[in-house]
Amino acid sequence: MKRIGVITDIHGNEEALIAVLKMLDEYKCDEILHLGDVVDIGPDSRRCLEILLDRSDVTCLLGNHDRDFVLDHADIRQNSHVPFEHKRAVFDSMTEDMRRAVKEFPLHTERICGGRKLFFCHYALDPQADTWRQFPFMPLQIHPTAEDFDEIFSEVEADAVFFGHKHEPCDIEGRRLYVDVGSVGCHPEPYARAVLIEYDDAHWSYRRIQTPYCAQALRDKMHVYPGGDALFDYYFLRKNAE
Repeated sequence: MKRIGVITDIHGNEEALIAVLKMLDEYKCDEILHLGDVVDIGPDSRRCLEILLDRSDVTCLLGNHDRDFVLDHADIRQNSHVPFEHKRAVFDSMTEDMRRAVKEFPLHTERICGGRKLFFCHYALDPQADTWRQFPFMPLQIHPTAEDFDEIFSEVEADAVFFGHKHEPCDIEGRRLYVDVGSVGCHPEPYARAVLIEYDDAHWSYRRIQTPYCAQALRDKMHVYPGGDALFDYYFLRKNAE
């Protein structure tokens, strides 16, 4: 039996990342996929990127915040609560070598598990975007239905799609299976979350797993970043969020 650990949207939360990687190592995963947004929001984007880049068993996909880092786009995006000052501080904390590494992150990847094709991405890709330099993702579905996902993932040829971006896990059956993995640690609970895929030549399955981490340590570090308290309340505690 082989295993793939799937995580997404670590968003600079080093405590959660260390905890979830330890858990996935205990499961003896053959590989780990991070589905985008290593950076921004949390206080330790550089450390999270260093940790993931240092592991030979991790494949990172490009998220919208990662893309902003590559393009050095610190301006506030529509519907974003991440202030310019925060993004500027995050981007300035990292190196040009890191920027070159993140530029090579693919937008998607596929795996054959149990004879089925599984598709992994940060979110549904906009077919009108010619390159990743244009914003490559479809508009976020706030209260998604099977019909919504069937539409925005209509060009994907796969039996199941695993993605992130919204930070909230969901499992929806439409024309294929849609699995929002849910952010590792950008949510109110003091648990680092992941999805574990297990497969052999004939069968595959997945399940959600989690492990505790010290959220207070994260909050203590958020104080020193520009807008850190407001970011913690909105993204980690989900205060005043949809």
